[in-house]
Amino acid sequence: GIVAATGCNTVYAATYPYNPYRIPWTNSLFENAPADAMGIRARWNQMGWQDKKLWVLGGDGAMNDIGFQSLSRMLMSGMDINVLVLDTQVYSNTGGQASTSTYVGQNTKMTYHGSAVKGKSERRKELGQICMMHPDVFVAQTTCADFNHFYKAIVAANEHPGPAVVNVFTTCQPEHGVGDELAAVQARLAKESRAFPIYIYDPTRGDSISECLDLKGNPAVKDDWYVVPKTGETIDFITWARSEGRFAKHFDADGNPSDELLVAQEDRLKNWRMLQELAGIR
Repeated sequence: GIVAATGCNTVYAATYPYNPYRIPWTNSLFENAPADAMGIRARWNQMGWQDKKLWVLGGDGAMNDIGFQSLSRMLMSGMDINVLVLDTQVYSNTGGQASTSTYVGQNTKMTYHGSAVKGKSERRKELGQICMMHPDVFVAQTTCADFNHFYKAIVAANEHPGPAVVNVFTTCQPEHGVGDELAAVQARLAKESRAFPIYIYDPTRGDSISECLDLKGNPAVKDDWYVVPKTGETIDFITWARSEGRFAKHFDADGNPSDELLVAQEDRLKNWRMLQELAGIR
């Protein structure tokens, strides 16, 4: 079964005859989809349907922002429920409003890039690391452009006996200023630039975080930034931001990044180094 948090995923999925689901699904207010799923899981368990899989679908607004408390409660319940988060870094369904998943300096509705305030000033809230701190929760951060990694994450989430969260980088083309055909390209570049590192955290692998956290799939895992071998080009956060319309105002006529964008890059480097430390690499 599927519980779909109200948002872009239900806008696309609820339009007959293009509904992609071949199994029963429902949707509730986007901030309480995990609570809805807990009720379904409890009833299924009463009926002896413990082996049936239940997935919750929603964006970062529904799971990482306004609905995080509901998600956290679901994770603490220990129930066998899987969550797929479509992380667009904005409230896409309302026209691209900022969420706590939005990057520093990003131009969105409610964090406009103006002369005084140049985009979002708050740092991005990392859903994956927070979910890892809940006991016995499987966590994966991945992209659909990295198909093997994505597939392994989904299979492992289904095999995990308790709660599982799979956070997926999702390009919102009109809000991010990205061509419709470039979603996979941007997702892959987000990974390479440390804007959105991929990893799998499996609590059954050991007793320490470093035993459970696997950063395989990221380029140059031991380094700060990935350097392209053939060209010597350093792929950092600014490289990725330069290719997206949401950061366009941060570059002057000569292509130099703003101070705010340098702060955003430092934020991404700190996040990457934290993941390295947790994985036992640093």
